[in-house]
Amino acid sequence: MPSNHIATRIQDFLKKFPPFSYLPKTALLTVCQSVEVQYFGKKEAIFEEGTAANPFAYVLHKGRIDIVKAFEESTQLIDMCDEGDIFGVRGVLSDKPYLGTAIAEEDSLVYAIPQAVFLSLLEEHPKVALFFASGFASGMPVVREEEIEGEAKEEETKKGKRKELYFLERELTTQFMSQEDILIVNPIEDVATCQPKASIQEVAQKMAERKIGSTIVINDQNHPIGIVTDTDFTRKVIAKNIDSHAPITEIMSQPVRTILPHSTVSEYIIQMMKYKVRHLVVTEDGSPESPILGIASEHDILLLHGNDPAILVKRMLKTRSIDKLAQIRNRAEQLIINYLKQEVNIEFITDIMTEINDVLIHQAIEFSLQRLEKEGFEHPPLQFCWLSLGSEGRGEQLLRTDQDNAIVYENPSEEWAEKAAAYFLKLGTYTVEILHACGFALCKGEIMASNPKWNQPLEVWKGYFADWIGVPEPMALMHSSIFFDLRGTYGDMTLADELQTFILEKIEAGRGGFLNFLAMNTLKNPPPLSFFKNFIVEKSGENKDLFDIKLRSMMPLTDAARLLTLAENQVNIHNTFKRFEQLKSLIPERADLFEEAAMAYELFVRYRALNGFKNNDSGRFIQPDDLNKIERQTLRTAFSTVESVQLYVKNRFGITYI
Repeated sequence: MPSNHIATRIQDFLKKFPPFSYLPKTALLTVCQSVEVQYFGKKEAIFEEGTAANPFAYVLHKGRIDIVKAFEESTQLIDMCDEGDIFGVRGVLSDKPYLGTAIAEEDSLVYAIPQAVFLSLLEEHPKVALFFASGFASGMPVVREEEIEGEAKEEETKKGKRKELYFLERELTTQFMSQEDILIVNPIEDVATCQPKASIQEVAQKMAERKIGSTIVINDQNHPIGIVTDTDFTRKVIAKNIDSHAPITEIMSQPVRTILPHSTVSEYIIQMMKYKVRHLVVTEDGSPESPILGIASEHDILLLHGNDPAILVKRMLKTRSIDKLAQIRNRAEQLIINYLKQEVNIEFITDIMTEINDVLIHQAIEFSLQRLEKEGFEHPPLQFCWLSLGSEGRGEQLLRTDQDNAIVYENPSEEWAEKAAAYFLKLGTYTVEILHACGFALCKGEIMASNPKWNQPLEVWKGYFADWIGVPEPMALMHSSIFFDLRGTYGDMTLADELQTFILEKIEAGRGGFLNFLAMNTLKNPPPLSFFKNFIVEKSGENKDLFDIKLRSMMPLTDAARLLTLAENQVNIHNTFKRFEQLKSLIPERADLFEEAAMAYELFVRYRALNGFKNNDSGRFIQPDDLNKIERQTLRTAFSTVESVQLYVKNRFGITYI
């Protein structure tokens, strides 16, 4: 048992992290007095896969612990523990062998909580039990930081809660640790429903009696027409002083978001993020026009998913360490892999990763601003905007490739011109360094905010675009493929908007010339197949005999989508998927072609991502011999769409050669 002094130091550390932060001070101190402080040297194992469980739950105090699992002849990283993360929980709860190995990747200090003490926490403190019920899967670190549900949950018996946790852990272990399994959600079938004429008071009473958090409003055919949650009663009834005898339709939310039976965890997460809802209703055909079969809440989904994007974003926003920021971003890689395995729609995956990357950029800039302040740099009285360019500007970056970014700031007065240039260049340099530390390589062409050329006031940027559009020589056309996909991701977005408006005005002013040159640039890469229907591969260099999926397949489609939307006076959409979707309505007579183009592009993005994760690189170069017959035929079919899109561009702009 540690001395009172050491126990107090342990207490000061643990009280910063849930679930220990939920404990009364005296209860936490009692726990800390029983903690063993254990030291592990670099590459030393805390526990090993297949061995009997130790009688401890572990909390990482300092260092880094990796959880790995053996797969055939290799090992796979399952997760990395941050300071305050809990691991080894499975052993404490089930007394079964470990399903993974915990290794100290650097010298680490760990707090070991004895099994008896840990189990008593679950039995005596329902909030702690609920935290683990919603926050762990097998021996993985706990990454949940969600709010604990209402007091009704605390009324469950200690014995019942212990049993529930045990069987939940066993089910999660089976599902989570099998990397080839697809997690299917089993919704709650006993759904609380009511008719539209039911009063607010009546529904509230029934929800209180059943201790549930939602009720579905249905019609006579048992089709969902609205949903009411417990927050609606406080946010709408009390706050807006609505009569409790009024019909429930006065406060219900609609439309109800629905989903097909037997949907996967990832499909639920995507839909919840897309529609910003916490509940999905399961119906026979997945639409609101069919009978209800069940309901699943955000809480239910989080029980099955150990790496939820919302949790990653939340942790990014809370961290104050660049190292931790990088570690959290690393966890997103497994998230992408899981989604790819479950064949989740690529557009949804890119939307999620764009949100995660945008938060990463936000934090990197915040850290840099704080550093500048500490170093005594005065912030100029000017607004600025961070511009994401290229694939990140389009919101299509699944793999962490090289950076493409810039800074635009308000036109300074003569007094501030020199100081502003120095300040924003420092800001760009520091931010680029942080993004590099988080796994984003430096741009070989130095198209980054750390380069003075791409860190300029608004008028200079307008001059750049005016020159590129006015004199579309080869370098200008190269820049157009990067800078015309600019997207503001931090700061004053009106600066990015003004640049985009300026681009359209300049293109319109010199209507024919620039777009025709851009069209010829779009056609510079020939179709991906040779005359004999073989893949066109690199003829020399380090990538000899490999197929360049970016240059041969993806760029022709991104270039065409950019060209055609610019030709239709559209600059507000940057994403290639969304550009083709927009073109379907702008040019309805060729809607089928644009639909095929979007599908082909999704296929290329998916293949590149899978290839990148397989080879731990950018995924750009593919070995054709590694593709099976079906994959080769699928890609060939998609390549024919590239050829069709190029033919359409050629005919529309009257290009007589490629």
